[in-house]
Amino acid sequence: MIILQEIGNLSDGSVVKKYILTNDNGFEVHILSYGLYIQKIIYPDGTDIVLGYDTLEEYKNDNYYLGCIVGRNANRLSNASIIINGKEVKLSENESPKQLHGGFEGFHRQNWIGEVEGEVLTLKYFSKDGEEGYPGNLEVSSSFELTNDNQLIIDYKATSDQDTVVNLTRHDYFNLSGYQSKEIKEHQVQVNSSFYTENDSTNVPTGQIKSTKEGILDFSELKEIGNQLQSFEGELPMGYDHNYVIDKSLNELGAAGIVRFENKSLAIFTTQPGVQLYTAAYVNDLIGKGGAVYGPYAGLCLETQHFPDATKLSHFPSTILKENEEYKHQLIYKFANS
Repeated sequence: MIILQEIGNLSDGSVVKKYILTNDNGFEVHILSYGLYIQKIIYPDGTDIVLGYDTLEEYKNDNYYLGCIVGRNANRLSNASIIINGKEVKLSENESPKQLHGGFEGFHRQNWIGEVEGEVLTLKYFSKDGEEGYPGNLEVSSSFELTNDNQLIIDYKATSDQDTVVNLTRHDYFNLSGYQSKEIKEHQVQVNSSFYTENDSTNVPTGQIKSTKEGILDFSELKEIGNQLQSFEGELPMGYDHNYVIDKSLNELGAAGIVRFENKSLAIFTTQPGVQLYTAAYVNDLIGKGGAVYGPYAGLCLETQHFPDATKLSHFPSTILKENEEYKHQLIYKFANS
């Protein structure tokens, strides 16, 4: 079942809507039309496992991408630019000299138009040619379905009238002990990956793809985050913020990773080639839902994506969307009481 609520207006008068998806097992997912923020994911025992805010105004002022869609391009782009057909295209610089997560007014700052058909919610946005510097008029959609086998199935589609770049992700912060609870260092994480893309000091890829084997980045089997950090004390003072190469074929739906805490688990499947593990070290004294105070390690993200800065690194899977071709990928969150 999908329930619709109107929760406020933007300055242009457009109405922001909240869609509440439920299944027969007592799971709930609350999605805003503004920024496609997932405000809540509620287990049948009442535990809400995502960080978020109480009000629309807080989401409008959000600077942490606290549960939103990210686009046109996820992650960082060096020199705030992309290379298309051999030419450099300059973009907006919202993390100078880089662009981060689509720019100042990326897809997380837009009010999407929703349609409900049966148990599927589809939200659409029209991104104009030149928006944040990206070429092409882009029509993009993201659909959500909460199934009775406790999967949230998310499908993305986009088409453009010019060659452009598209690399969409979600930026949900998970805490399986509850959004208002302790940090996630006691969570166990497994990432289906043997390699990662190395970053330079500015957090953009060097182009080197390196092995994770037996190092601090090795989550090839379930490992507790806090134990991993302690075992390699001092190596990652700001925690995890790394893009992993998923062990699967390109465009194939496969396992990206799993998170477990006590009796709850979240498995993530994707058609994307990479997944960014982020442990929220840059979050500090942020007031969230119910007055909860979020600090470092209050949640973790597993952002399925193409590799960062891909247009400048020819051995990375391409993020170019050709004129009149279709971009599509799928993301699945599977919830369980383990």
